[in-house]
Amino acid sequence: MPDIKPQLGVILCDLDSYPVDYIECLTPDAPGISNNPVGFFENPTSWQGLPVAYAVARGARVEPLVAGEPEAIDAFWAASEKLAHCPLVITDCGFFFYARKDTRRTANVITSGLDLLPIASVLSNKDIGVLTVSETLAAKLLADHALSPRIVIAGMESEPGWATMLTNDHALGNGWDQEMLKEGVASVVKREFGPGGRLENIGVLVLECTLLPEFRQEIRKYTSVPILDIASFALNALGKGFDVGEAPAPVGPALSR
Repeated sequence: MPDIKPQLGVILCDLDSYPVDYIECLTPDAPGISNNPVGFFENPTSWQGLPVAYAVARGARVEPLVAGEPEAIDAFWAASEKLAHCPLVITDCGFFFYARKDTRRTANVITSGLDLLPIASVLSNKDIGVLTVSETLAAKLLADHALSPRIVIAGMESEPGWATMLTNDHALGNGWDQEMLKEGVASVVKREFGPGGRLENIGVLVLECTLLPEFRQEIRKYTSVPILDIASFALNALGKGFDVGEAPAPVGPALSR
């Protein structure tokens, strides 16, 4: 019996560099929607053999999205409708969590790594760390969260290249590269998990920014606490997870419209 290969849906922020509003990448080597490297959600090779469908949330440009503006949230819901056929949908920006403040609901979407905070709360009775692209913006977003008294936030925005991710155009080559981003992660987690650091005594870490999961190994050098992120959740939910069998075989070409 052939393997069943569930399709992951990914809602993307609105970038001018995306040539289409919807694309299906049914094999890891299918042409993606951008030229960003492996590790970025919009690169289908990042998903270890899972077929992926992408829907661009037109109107959810980065700056309105991180401010929680209504047009960005409306764009999220419109994109989620295009991915209703996917058993699991995630997003490429943790600030899509603003959609959780809306009265509308969808059964198949995890808006952000911040959706994993309730899981984090039962993994430890200590504080919950949140590593984010922006401490200021994340603090605003989580101010009224039920777990707010237990949340400790550390941001990446002061590190070289990371502030670019908060602008409407953060395409590859726009003042950053992966090594620069990695060095920033190492700098922050070394400081914050070290003596006197804000994350020194947390019991679990949640990654808000979707650029952070590709640097889990770097983060792991500085802490032994459980780390939760949206990408690892999706790969375990739809992929082989703990199974040590061979990776899924390609299932077909890319489709776009």
